[in-house]
Amino acid sequence: MYQNIAVAYDGSDGSRLAFDKAIEFKKLLPNVKMTIIYVNEQFHESMGLMESGGAAAPRVVSANVDSTYAQFMPPDMESGPQRRTNDYVDTSIEFSKHMHNSIHQQLDSKGVEADVLALEGSAGKTIPAFIEEQNVDLLIIGNSGKSGLQKFFVGSVSRKLIKESSCSVLVVK
Repeated sequence: MYQNIAVAYDGSDGSRLAFDKAIEFKKLLPNVKMTIIYVNEQFHESMGLMESGGAAAPRVVSANVDSTYAQFMPPDMESGPQRRTNDYVDTSIEFSKHMHNSIHQQLDSKGVEADVLALEGSAGKTIPAFIEEQNVDLLIIGNSGKSGLQKFFVGSVSRKLIKESSCSVLVVK
């Protein structure tokens, strides 16, 4: 049976259902190790330097930008970079604190012990890497609840996790 369960949680309705299902598993299998993971995808566009024939040129490390992440874009050369960088750090820290506290309150209210871990980056890449590194044998996730058109344009994190994860995946609807 399962020894190491991970639950992907983002606060959505689907992830709350997955969280509740994981609580059921934990109560049936009290000795199983359970980790609730949430991914802070509010990562900042980072700039680096790459050498090009003796000259250094700026390089965008991550190009995942849409209206949600536009506020975290590197500032123009004319504007002061310090302001936006601090805003990003403050927002990212606040998000992590909020998620961490919320998850712990839910666990405490249900009388369940589990580890709570924050990861940074893209959920579709970070969670499978965590699963492999930690030898997770069951990942519990919620259904995205997106329409077919939204899945086509945005992609489904659930679908990516099913494809990329090295363990069994339980999708809760």
